[in-house]
Amino acid sequence: MYGAKVVLNDVADMYTKAQLEQTPLEAATWTKEESAPYPPAVRLAQAAMFAAGERTGLGLYGLTLLLAAAFLAASAWYFLQTRWYLFPLLYLNVGFFADRFVYVQDGSYLVMLAFVMAALLLARQGRGRTAALLMAVATTMKLLPLYYARYVPRMPRAIAWSYAGILIAGLALPYFLWTDYLGIYTFASERKGNDWLDIAGALILAGALTAVLWYVERRSDFNEEDRIGWSLVPFALFAGLLANSGRHLLIALIVPDRRAGRNLAAAAALGLHSLFPDVVRIGSTVYIAAALLVGVLSYQASRAVPQQSSR
Repeated sequence: MYGAKVVLNDVADMYTKAQLEQTPLEAATWTKEESAPYPPAVRLAQAAMFAAGERTGLGLYGLTLLLAAAFLAASAWYFLQTRWYLFPLLYLNVGFFADRFVYVQDGSYLVMLAFVMAALLLARQGRGRTAALLMAVATTMKLLPLYYARYVPRMPRAIAWSYAGILIAGLALPYFLWTDYLGIYTFASERKGNDWLDIAGALILAGALTAVLWYVERRSDFNEEDRIGWSLVPFALFAGLLANSGRHLLIALIVPDRRAGRNLAAAAALGLHSLFPDVVRIGSTVYIAAALLVGVLSYQASRAVPQQSSR
């Protein structure tokens, strides 16, 4: 809420946060540095939600809760079109999702998930070009869908240029507009105290899974829906390893999978955590889910019929 109020007070002060002081409660909860260290697209979206919430009486919390409900409803609809049993299986872990979507709220992730879900639904309707642009917007909000940029060479020229323009406007241009903008990219690593060995280890593990994903998608019949869902996994794994938290990867894995594999990996990792919370900590779910994902990709590769031309 403080981050949203900063934007509404003076958009040029988005990252310096010098023009608006925190209330005692805000200061006791988060420092200014810890308040909303997100890219401008998320900051602007949450400021708009805060303003709309104040006008409607729902507040930022109420609108974020509605966004979570909309994401769940869209997911349920998609699962009904593909594999209906995944929705109850995935959301049997109600404690985790109630915590993330209702208590903590993860508002920045919910905003990104809304765009990813919209892209997935459009892709299912055969509107891949529009879906690609929504994925570009989602990437400017959170970096999780960054792997999707690898598909730029296969896009029509106008869509490819539009996709690149959205990324430049959302992630590079802010460097010239806002002081301290780059601080959001070092904040999380500094907060966790990662050294170069931590970063190198995360890069190696995430890079290995990315290489497996690259190989499998080149061999099998990945369509636009597959590309959208899997594009969140590489960076989510990297972020999860750096933060020693399963949250980033688990958030990526709840995006519906028409083949079921990604969602089953999330359900299994969360299920083990729910059943044995003192043994399987939430931080270890990132390694469990990653191992399961390698198994999922290996299975898909074993059943794939190599494609003569990429789609």
